[in-house]
Amino acid sequence: MANLFRVQTNTDALRALLTLQSINDEIVKTQERLATGKTVNKASDDPGMYYISRLFETSISAIVSNQIEIERGIDFLETNNSRLDHVADVIIDLIDLVHTADSGAVSSAEQQAIAREIRLLLSEIDNVLQSGVAASIFTGISVNNLSNISISGGVMSTTTLSITNSDLIVTGNASQFATASTNLSTALKTILAAEETVGGWIHRLDFELDDLHSKEVADRAALSTIIDADLAEEQVHLSSLQILQQTSLVGLIQANSAPSAILGLISG
Repeated sequence: MANLFRVQTNTDALRALLTLQSINDEIVKTQERLATGKTVNKASDDPGMYYISRLFETSISAIVSNQIEIERGIDFLETNNSRLDHVADVIIDLIDLVHTADSGAVSSAEQQAIAREIRLLLSEIDNVLQSGVAASIFTGISVNNLSNISISGGVMSTTTLSITNSDLIVTGNASQFATASTNLSTALKTILAAEETVGGWIHRLDFELDDLHSKEVADRAALSTIIDADLAEEQVHLSSLQILQQTSLVGLIQANSAPSAILGLISG
C-alpha cells in the first residue's frame, strides 16, 4: 500500500494511470472491431486465429478465381455450341434443297438455281467453322483442373465434312443425288456428335462450378466463425469500457490530489 506521506512517487496515481491506459487500449480495439466487423484485424489481436483466417482468405480467393475461369470456359463452349448448332441448321436446309432438286418436278433451270443456293450455304458453313469453332475447340483448351477439353484433333470445314460443291451435285443423275444426300447425312451426324461432346463438357463444367460455389460458401462460413464480430456484444462491451474509463479517470484525479493533504502538516 502506498504511503500517503511519500510524495516523490505517487504509486496510487501510477496504478490508476496504468488501469486507465489499459482501458483506453481496449476501447480502441473494440472501436476497431465495430468499424471493421472483425474480431481479428491484425496478427497481434490473435496470432493463431489471424494465421488461420489468412489461409481461409487465400483459399476463398483461389476458389473465386477458379469460378471465373470455369464461367469463361462455359461461355466459350456455349458460343461454339451455338455456332455448331447454326451449321447443323444449314446442313438440314441443304438436305431439303437436295431432296427438292431430286423431286422430279424441278426443271433444269431450277436445279441450277438450287445449286447456286447450295454454294452460298456451303460458304456460310465455312465462314462459321473458320470463325473460331475449329481453331479453338477442336485443338483443346484447359479450364481449371479439367485439361485438354477437345473434340477432335483436326479442323472442321466443308472439305473435311465431305460437303464441298463437288460432293453435292444436284444437276446430274440419281446416283449423284444419292451421294449428295449421303454426304449431307454423314456431315450432319458429325456436327451433332460435336455438339453432344461440347454439351457434355458444359454439363461437366456446370457440376464443377456448383461444387466450387458450395466450397466457397463453406469456407466463408468457417471464416465467419473466426473473424466476424458480434456487433451487439461489442457495443455492450464498449459501453462498459467507457464507464470504466470514467471511473478510472476519477480514481486518477483522486490519487493525484491525495498527497496534497501533506500540505496541512507543513503549513501547520
